[in-house]
Amino acid sequence: MDRRFGSLAELHSNVEAIDAALLFANGLNPFVAIVGPSGWGKTHLLECVSNHMAKEFGVRSQILSTLDWIHGRHVSDPRHPLLLDDAHEAMTRTRPKVQMRLGLERRVRIGRPTIVALTSDRFTRQMQSLLPSPREWSIHEVGNPTSEERRLVVQKMAELQGLRISGALAKILATRMKGNGNTLHGAINVLKMVKTAWLTAEDTLRACGYLDSFFADNPAWDLKDKVRFAAASTARQYPAVDGPALTCYAMIHVAHLGEIDVARACAVRPAKANELAQRFQKSLLASEDTRQAYFHFLETAAEILPEN
Repeated sequence: MDRRFGSLAELHSNVEAIDAALLFANGLNPFVAIVGPSGWGKTHLLECVSNHMAKEFGVRSQILSTLDWIHGRHVSDPRHPLLLDDAHEAMTRTRPKVQMRLGLERRVRIGRPTIVALTSDRFTRQMQSLLPSPREWSIHEVGNPTSEERRLVVQKMAELQGLRISGALAKILATRMKGNGNTLHGAINVLKMVKTAWLTAEDTLRACGYLDSFFADNPAWDLKDKVRFAAASTARQYPAVDGPALTCYAMIHVAHLGEIDVARACAVRPAKANELAQRFQKSLLASEDTRQAYFHFLETAAEILPEN
């Protein structure tokens, strides 16, 4: 994946950290600490710093695990900027904590640029005790993004992967999928393996089916319930439409859910669920009225999927 500063989604919750890292990468901010929750871009930010320095100044500084650096598992040129990840891990035991502080103290004393990333929801006094000469450090937090910021992150990830997704799908991933940026990145990768454009209402439902396991941590999410609700709403407006048949068709042929799960959700045998789905498929091919009803169903589903 592209690791340039332009690949980062600039948000209210991270823009100060991005600015501080960019100043560090340009040699203008020698001691930086980035603090934030897991999975929201700290390592990505360090990778951007490393790549920027390599491209602009020919300085190749490897990102090191803090514990590996403390224990000398990786040899790096001490004259080069030091990029440390997972610095919070040094706080768990006294000896690594002391070793880290002494190592950083030497670097601060002789002016060797150093940037460290620590995982936490906020900067704590315990973390401050890791950093010698606190006034020398530029400390910035990466906050948990809001729902709107998560949507921007989803859109940025999709753009970087060459994936086109609808606004409705971006909103669903941002608001209904739990987890962090790594979870969202995994979902984007799944969609990319299937195809590169997810722009229609039918695409939105199909994507939710492919990603159904990613919503498992959200107890309020049940794709089958939402499909049933949209199908029942459509059947009320289009009385000639067989609601259960539409439900089975949408679950099996659009969302690609398993027949057993579909049968259980529709309270029928698996063979019956498949029969109903095939019946609706034939009607869809033969009847303009059925097609109109189906389009209404898709629009309804796309509207209710992001809702609680």
